[in-house]
Amino acid sequence: MPIERLDIVTVIGRRGPAEVDRALEMLERNDVKHRWVDLDRDPLAPLLDAKELEAVRLPLIVFADGSRLEALDDYTEPSPGSEGALMDRFVASSRWRASLAEGAGLPTRPRHDLYDVVIVGAGPAGLTAAVYAESEGLETLVVERNAPGGQAGTSSRIENYPGFADGVSGRELAETTYDQARRLGTEFLVGVEIREARRGGGGIDIELVNGETLRARSGVLATGVDYRRLDAPGVEELVGLGFHYGSATGAASSYSGRDVVIVGGANSAAQAALDLAEHARAVTMLVRSDSLYDGTSAYLCERIEAHDRITVLAKTTLARAEGDGWLERVVAAGPDGEREIEASAAYAMIGGQPLTAGVPDFLRTDERGYFLTGPDLSALGDRGGWPEDRDPLFLESSVPGLFVAGDVRHGSIKRVASAVGEGAMAISLVHTFLDDLAPGE
Repeated sequence: MPIERLDIVTVIGRRGPAEVDRALEMLERNDVKHRWVDLDRDPLAPLLDAKELEAVRLPLIVFADGSRLEALDDYTEPSPGSEGALMDRFVASSRWRASLAEGAGLPTRPRHDLYDVVIVGAGPAGLTAAVYAESEGLETLVVERNAPGGQAGTSSRIENYPGFADGVSGRELAETTYDQARRLGTEFLVGVEIREARRGGGGIDIELVNGETLRARSGVLATGVDYRRLDAPGVEELVGLGFHYGSATGAASSYSGRDVVIVGGANSAAQAALDLAEHARAVTMLVRSDSLYDGTSAYLCERIEAHDRITVLAKTTLARAEGDGWLERVVAAGPDGEREIEASAAYAMIGGQPLTAGVPDFLRTDERGYFLTGPDLSALGDRGGWPEDRDPLFLESSVPGLFVAGDVRHGSIKRVASAVGEGAMAISLVHTFLDDLAPGE
């Protein structure tokens, strides 16, 4: 069957390459109708033209209009915050993601040349900032690299968010806030990232990875964090082949009667374990700290303790992952030595690292890469290189008019409600900054 005859966005390939997971995640989270054709398992696969597939780099993405997007040559997904030689790979992979988004019909090009505020990141902080900015009359653009909701949008259940007595899924919370911002008039770009930003002349000049340029009078960085990578033998070879980073949202039902391992011990890992345990035969949590209570809310710990299909191994780390083409087991290292644990899937949620790739590298950060703002800048010997006579505002970065909200900020509380609060606060401070600008700036 000629590949051009497929009539929806179709991803063709084999599990394993990072591009496959990235593509499927973007399409799924942005509600783009699509089909995944696994060449090793899908009944449609034998019907496709084998010669055509041999001539392209997989995965191959075929859009509804017949246009195509192949995998990058010698693809390597750069880790967040990578520098030096990997920056070229960041740009290349970002352009690939932007091409995927544009081909799928997502908005990737700004409608205007000038905005009052550009918000980078559409997690809880960025979405809240968008709602407040647009509702208060600011021309607002949000630039999101993947899908609205951020890391919180992948959470199967958020049970400590005010106003939702029975809890709310991260996706539901993200979708309602996203819809609210769009109804108010906020413009969103999805699947694109900032390649370069320069401060000058009372504004910020921005170039996107797809070549588009625009100017902002102010900005809010709300890029959030990503899960840290595991440095253990066998893991990278099995990513996408049973081993995953992040939550198992939407996949829990596929593990009925199977064994799953969760690596991590914070709220997101605990909630994923509870979600998976509703279907899996057994869920094992590998927790580095002395107790699950050390990093997890008490109500989640109590529910996990009462669940007969969840086992928590404290003071335990992942030593290696094993499997022949698919994850079959993990080896855990604990106080009593190593032990093998059979597993059809493993999910790693071991804490965050700031998502700063593409963000201006002249912004001051702490030793872990989180952005310094307000009083933390003022406390430095050189005031963090602050160029103004006035003190920086509370959420203001080392560049005047560029504010930081949410998990990517040094000293932030890593909770959805606090990110929402910072998003709202950032817009209040944007107003203060814009009000002090000279006319015409």
